[in-house]
Amino acid sequence: MFKKILVPLDGSEHARKIVGWATGLARVLGAEIILISVIDPEDIDIFEATTRGLEKRSPTGSSAVGSAVRTPADVINRAIAQAENDLQVEAETISAAGVKSSISVGAGSPAEVIVSEAHAESVDLIAMATRRESALARGVLGSVTDRVLHSTSIPLLTLYPGEIHEFEKTSGGPERVIVPLGGSALSESVVKPAMEIAQASGAEIIFTEILRLPFFGVGVAGIEYGAGDYAGNFGIDAQKREITEYLQGFIDDAENAGLKASANVRSGSPSQQIVEEASEIDGSIIVMASHGSGGLKRWVVGSVADKVIRSDRRPVLVIPPKTG
Repeated sequence: MFKKILVPLDGSEHARKIVGWATGLARVLGAEIILISVIDPEDIDIFEATTRGLEKRSPTGSSAVGSAVRTPADVINRAIAQAENDLQVEAETISAAGVKSSISVGAGSPAEVIVSEAHAESVDLIAMATRRESALARGVLGSVTDRVLHSTSIPLLTLYPGEIHEFEKTSGGPERVIVPLGGSALSESVVKPAMEIAQASGAEIIFTEILRLPFFGVGVAGIEYGAGDYAGNFGIDAQKREITEYLQGFIDDAENAGLKASANVRSGSPSQQIVEEASEIDGSIIVMASHGSGGLKRWVVGSVADKVIRSDRRPVLVIPPKTG
């Protein structure tokens, strides 16, 4: 399913740390990687504004008449050349790990260029770094990763580089694939790609569902809302048995496919419980669906997927619903 992976880089150590993880995943899946950098014209405008009116100076301090500072076009061309050089270095490292790679450099709004390139190259997956931010900061300011997630139906692998090691230590596939389910067709749509990843990497697959208890307040994942159809203490055991039976069907399918599989029923805040499940063992990846909602409600409340991305320090593969 995932045969072509787009990895945006911006020259920062924060972003490049995802290359090892993406390479490991590409290697076990037999996929190729496309590295992309985007030159943002707004950065060029800022440079021009801060240097406008300046003149080059000779070593003696006198003005060099007619030798104005570089034009915006000069800056863009130099930035493109530097980005190409940087990407080539990364591509050579990827190739040395046995994964086919190529590079691309574009100019424009980063999120728009990334999405455009992803569709033009018919990629199956975009892998991006993300930073942990508060719900309010993300709501007001957003991020390139967040904009990409909500601008395309292409699956997005998000990684928090602060917890990712150097390339040679992360260039293997995942050891555990965690699949949160909720009984809906949308949540179940990720089962097939999750099983493909587990099969390719020899990982254990864990199906989990969260029994939602009533909750309203602020937690580690931001503003949390519980379900409104709470059945009371008397019904919890029955609900757990029902969920266990539901998850057993996915365990059977996975074991029939030759996978090691198990299930876990947890209770509480969905996003927090998913994060705790993933944090128990290193080498875990979460594969989950996103409802793809937008607007003020998503910015203020957020979806479970949004909260997991903000809160977890494990790779999270978010698969949005298909839009066409």
